[in-house]
Amino acid sequence: MGFIKDQKADLLLRDAQRAMSEGRTVFAPRLLGAGSQVDMSGSMSGWAEMIEAIESAGWVMYHWSVTNGAKGRPEAFPLFRRPTPPGYQ
Repeated sequence: MGFIKDQKADLLLRDAQRAMSEGRTVFAPRLLGAGSQVDMSGSMSGWAEMIEAIESAGWVMYHWSVTNGAKGRPEAFPLFRRPTPPGYQ
């Protein structure tokens, strides 16, 4: 992974770990996307790595929303929840 991608994933991992240790039940980061070409499909640079980092801290993605930011770049707003304990209703 590239240096910038590593930094983004590491920052989100620390934030996710802190939220977990504070007893939060949800975690809602903002993921910024690089500029993209309209006619191209493919992986968003670094998003998979950031999501993997957050999930490695024990969070489970619950919902996902994506929009274009003020500069026309994609921004994602994933909502993560703590996993439901076994036997919990």
